[in-house]
Amino acid sequence: MKFWILVLFFTTSLSYKMFSLFNNRLLKIKDKEINKKLNYNLPCEKQEIIKKIDGVYALIGPDVNIKNISTLFNLFIGNGIVQAVFFNKGELIYVKHYVRTEKLLYEEKNGVLPSGIMHLLFLSFLNKLHIFPNPLGVANTALLNIKNKIYALYERDTPYLLNIDFVSKTIDTIKKIEIKSMAYFSAHSKYDENDNTIHSIEYNVIENNVKYKQLNSDSMSLKMNKVIHFQYIPIIHDFIKINNKIIITESPIVFCGNNIIKKKSPILLDNSRKTSIHVLDTTTMITEKYYTKEGFYIFHYADCIEKDETIEIYASLYNELDFSDLNINGKYRKIIINKNSKNVDIIRNDQLENLNLEFPIKFEDKIVFRNTKNSKTNGFIICKELEIIKEINFEERFILGEPSISYIEGTPYLFAFTFDYKNSVQNSFLVIINMYNYEEIEIPIDEKLNIGFHSIFIDQ
Repeated sequence: MKFWILVLFFTTSLSYKMFSLFNNRLLKIKDKEINKKLNYNLPCEKQEIIKKIDGVYALIGPDVNIKNISTLFNLFIGNGIVQAVFFNKGELIYVKHYVRTEKLLYEEKNGVLPSGIMHLLFLSFLNKLHIFPNPLGVANTALLNIKNKIYALYERDTPYLLNIDFVSKTIDTIKKIEIKSMAYFSAHSKYDENDNTIHSIEYNVIENNVKYKQLNSDSMSLKMNKVIHFQYIPIIHDFIKINNKIIITESPIVFCGNNIIKKKSPILLDNSRKTSIHVLDTTTMITEKYYTKEGFYIFHYADCIEKDETIEIYASLYNELDFSDLNINGKYRKIIINKNSKNVDIIRNDQLENLNLEFPIKFEDKIVFRNTKNSKTNGFIICKELEIIKEINFEERFILGEPSISYIEGTPYLFAFTFDYKNSVQNSFLVIINMYNYEEIEIPIDEKLNIGFHSIFIDQ
């Protein structure tokens, strides 16, 4: 036993020295953060709308240069950044804050960690032994609002509590939230204010299972736990909660050893196999499993409607997915589960099949998506069920992340960061769109913006 303790000690010491010695590029985060007042000029009628907004639009995403990213894997592991605009009686403050994860704090002192898969596996092993920070703890995916406490989330770590200060117009990281019952906290965890409960999942690729968990939102203590066993590798990004049901899709994600030889990700979707859907009744804790007729993956769910005999799921489906490839194509479709016959049908709209839609946001009875065309995300598509209601296209303007919806005097407005290039210089903007008449307001940011994932609008 003493021998292995000594081996472990020297291995740990060597790992710390190794990463300090071979990568001495220290992160100087404070120098990269921003807090500044935005200067802008608008026509009177648009200025009046801005004056009525009191809150903050915040987008979280990875600290990466998208021009240097070629795989989904490398996109997902960038350190988390929150980019936000505070609104207060017409005064706008732009803020850029790096989430102070344990990984980021280590890199500030010791240098940037390598991002290769083998390095991350080794460092993750050391993290399991509690002798190294979580190398995948990047807090870059989503923001969750629980009773005005804002958490930065990533699916391979626990949440980080942020302080979004409406008085000083600043954003700070308070602390990492340790949860005794969970090693990982889903980036798409759901909060139900009716019973003060957080619904979350964590997946285990070694044991091939997904654990559904209910937590008390005040204490973060475990209320309920259910293990769902999978046939395939359980990489689950999102799930659905509707009424007393939790819906989790099991895609045929498999290990491909040949990809390692090709220096590609060994994890991919095998669409020759079939996707299945687990429906957990949280009252009885019984799970029904439904089998589809094709293989696909779902990143995000747009909507779900339960009827007496059916469950209807609206989502972008991916029939091809390789984490070594950045170019993915989501097709917005409807999945109908018949609870009696157990049949699963997938309904398509030919118009939607020509589009690449993701990041769905529901408002009223509609869904707004980001649309990607020719590898450029430069438009929004608004749908009611599978019918296209409106297309909003920006010719040379690119959308940097998920939009958010907030209501101003009963009217829904969409908020999103965009940019374009003129003479190789990035021109960045905050775009605000009236979702009834589609009139646009554009605020210049005059700062280089980063790509983002999910966003939130918080009313003061």
